[in-house]
Amino acid sequence: MMISDLSTIKERVVDAAKAAEEKVGIADVILEVDRDDEGVDFLRVIIEMKHSEKASEADFEAWLEAIESAVGEVDERYPSVRFADAA
Repeated sequence: MMISDLSTIKERVVDAAKAAEEKVGIADVILEVDRDDEGVDFLRVIIEMKHSEKASEADFEAWLEAIESAVGEVDERYPSVRFADAA
């Protein structure tokens, strides 16, 4: 099973989210390892955005796909990606 350290995964997420950074501004990228009800580990990826109202549904779909692909290249755990407004 291919598992990477969180700093490597975070670098990949930040690179994959470059388009989001340019459009809405990224305040933070938060990564956590969690376990589902069946005991399977997954990665919780939270992208905190400064101006999410500037993004369309298509933007979010494209960013989601890019982030999932980037994480999948370095880690086999499923990335559960969530976009949130920065506090």
